[in-house]
Amino acid sequence: MKAAQQPMPVDLEKLKPILHDKIERMDGQHLSLLNRVLLQIEAEELAERLSAGFDQDYEKGVMQRIPELVKRFRAKHRYT
Repeated sequence: MKAAQQPMPVDLEKLKPILHDKIERMDGQHLSLLNRVLLQIEAEELAERLSAGFDQDYEKGVMQRIPELVKRFRAKHRYT
């Protein structure tokens, strides 16, 4: 088996017009697929940021305080 070749580095300022041109030539089906891919990338980036935030909160001890915070909230907001 051959190892996958690494893509050639591309100047980002040259890449933008190339991608714009490709998008302009896409039909609806491919645009829909591209949109789903972009949404997946955004979702993965957000998940990474959330995970990092939770890790920071855990290190600060915030996660261990949740039961006490919930208890305080419920004491102040009685639902009767």
